Amino acid sequence: MPFAHAASKRHTGAHQLGTVRRAFFMATLEQYSQVIVSLAMIAVLSRLLDTTAIGIAVIGLGIGTIAFNIREFATSEYLIQRIDVSREDIRTAFTLMFGTSLLICCGLSAFAPWIAEFYSQPALKMFIIILAFSGVIDSSVSTIAALLKRDMQFGAMTRINALGVITNAAVTVTLAWFDFGFMSYAWGTLVSALVRMVLAFHARPILWMYRPCLKGWRSFFVFGGYKGASTVLDRTYEALPQLVLGHFMPLTAVGLFNRANLVCGLPDKFMLSALFSIAFPAFAAEVRQNRSVKEAYLRLISYITALYWPAQLVLAILAYPIVHIALGPAWDGAVPLVQLLSLAAIFWFPNILTFPVLVALGANREAFEANFIGRGLAMVVICVASFYGLYALVFSQFIVLPFQMAISLIYVRRHVPFAWTEFAAILCNSALVTFGAVIGPLGILAAHGFAFDLSIGLALVATLLSAAGWLTALVLTKHPLLDEIIHMVELFMPRLLANRPGVPAE
Repeated sequence: MPFAHAASKRHTGAHQLGTVRRAFFMATLEQYSQVIVSLAMIAVLSRLLDTTAIGIAVIGLGIGTIAFNIREFATSEYLIQRIDVSREDIRTAFTLMFGTSLLICCGLSAFAPWIAEFYSQPALKMFIIILAFSGVIDSSVSTIAALLKRDMQFGAMTRINALGVITNAAVTVTLAWFDFGFMSYAWGTLVSALVRMVLAFHARPILWMYRPCLKGWRSFFVFGGYKGASTVLDRTYEALPQLVLGHFMPLTAVGLFNRANLVCGLPDKFMLSALFSIAFPAFAAEVRQNRSVKEAYLRLISYITALYWPAQLVLAILAYPIVHIALGPAWDGAVPLVQLLSLAAIFWFPNILTFPVLVALGANREAFEANFIGRGLAMVVICVASFYGLYALVFSQFIVLPFQMAISLIYVRRHVPFAWTEFAAILCNSALVTFGAVIGPLGILAAHGFAFDLSIGLALVATLLSAAGWLTALVLTKHPLLDEIIHMVELFMPRLLANRPGVPAE
């Protein structure tokens, strides 16, 4: 019986790992589809709209994002970590989310004239009102999304989010083409919300959740209190530089900073967004099975650094051609901003896992404290730096991101007691992989006289050399990520491996 029990545990663990890998694959597919569409949208809109129009849209979207993240205080993600979920739980989740969204919509609509006057942009009033109604429509998606994530059904989530992004891009670009200006973003958001709502109910047609219910509502607020505060803090932190710049500096500076941030965020969107989307469900599953999350946490840190570090450094080297492709020649002023932001982002790597792992372990308060301390100081530094101009704001990232990294690791280590030597060994291994990835692009840069204005052809050669160096370094260092890549290939591309020696065909 002990042997049977051990075999059963191995089978359960293998099945759980396979489920997480499938979820990660679908989440990655979702993120890649969104990134590709978003890149196309950015490339077209950067050529159709000027920096002022983009600056106004960024301000409006930033305000809307901050406002609607307040509803995370009653987040439906509470359903993910519950062992059992009843109909009353689902109805309560929807009632709270819809009610909160409606209140936010009323508040935004009431304050829209004042916001438009504050930024001296009268048309911003209608922009915000349209966003407010979009948020109410989109509130119905969150409860269904939480249920899909709980069941690791990321295929359905991929369809909902990907088609929503495609709709948003298509409508926004079309309207911008017909000279709707920055209002194109607002109408695109509204139509996208309608499409996401229809797709969500197609995936889970649970119309009974519309019946109001408040049973157990306190539990939602207890869970969502810290998460909501952290989410609002995060969105405020992300939008604050642009909101401050928009008031004290020309809107062209807002446009430049926004586009530089978008380009700098490409490695995050391509590589880490999918990981973040499944991190909380995956860690929560580990906790429900009474398994330690230390191994999973350290393993994910090794994956993140082996992917994120090389991508950020290569982006800094190839910023000039990447900006030309993504934004067009008119945005050359964003190139040095992209380079600086990419270098500063090296310190960001542990932050993506802090909130998911702490919340999964039930340390909601500590998750909020870590976020509040890290983001709180950062916002003070950012606000002060904004008074001194665009470059001062960018250089401030070399202060705030290392500080946030330190806070993140200190708080996680209280609940995931890893040794610093273990952590350092992981970082050293990933640093070697990073060196292998950048040596080729650095060689191309040296041959070009260390001038960053590389042609598209040279940038392509540098990218291929980087990929070859990265894979070689993974093999030579025996990095854990290599095993994961092999597992993913074996899981999703069995036909390609059927003829490999030693691999039996199914």
